[in-house]
Amino acid sequence: MFSHGVSDVDGRPVAWRHRPGPGAPVLLLHGGLADGRTFDPMATHLSPELELWTFDRRGHGRTPDSPAPFSYTDMLAETVTVLGRAVDAPVHLVGHSDGADLALLLAVTHPELVLSVSAFSANLDPSGYRAGSVTVDQMVAAVGSSRAEVSPDAPEHLPVVVAKVLHLWATEPTMTADDVGRITCPVVVAAGSDDVVLPEHTAAIAASVPGAQLSIIPETSHMAITEDPAACASLVTACIARADRTTG
Repeated sequence: MFSHGVSDVDGRPVAWRHRPGPGAPVLLLHGGLADGRTFDPMATHLSPELELWTFDRRGHGRTPDSPAPFSYTDMLAETVTVLGRAVDAPVHLVGHSDGADLALLLAVTHPELVLSVSAFSANLDPSGYRAGSVTVDQMVAAVGSSRAEVSPDAPEHLPVVVAKVLHLWATEPTMTADDVGRITCPVVVAAGSDDVVLPEHTAAIAASVPGAQLSIIPETSHMAITEDPAACASLVTACIARADRTTG
């Protein structure tokens, strides 16, 4: 389904995947400790007319890590560079978790690059998560085998990546309702009915973005995109159609 390639970002290889199609490009942005494969179940429910792209952020999937910590500033710059070198066109953004936050941030800071945003399980800041915590060891156990299938980094490096991700989750993003209130493209804000993102936080994001649609996906968790990919794909399809009507 997807072909594979690599783009240079500040001297580092960043791995991407591409499914060609005659329609507008759609960039799928994965969450923390995941990679582009997270969207494979959803992709099977998206029209073959759509041109799909995924890329693996630094330290995730097929993209190697570096000593630097993770931050949304770096993630945003990485995404803009990949867009310019691989896609080279405005895109419909579909993001999950950290990727949803990144999609919203991209729509705020680079509106000329964004046609629509489908944000699944986004949070504007760390207060949006339910109370509770996970340890490095727990996350290593949860993602280690999947990561080992594709990562160029040694398995011994995974605890370093997990620790950096947990620090990111505890300190970022730092968006506000006023920030996302500047988004002008069509947006759907969605979450699972049993998401780790607080329902009132999800509702507040949707209420802050002009014209945004709010959708809660029944009987799903933070991983709604894999638990009910058909429902999530339907939301994406509808959001893209809204954008097409707006620009057409």
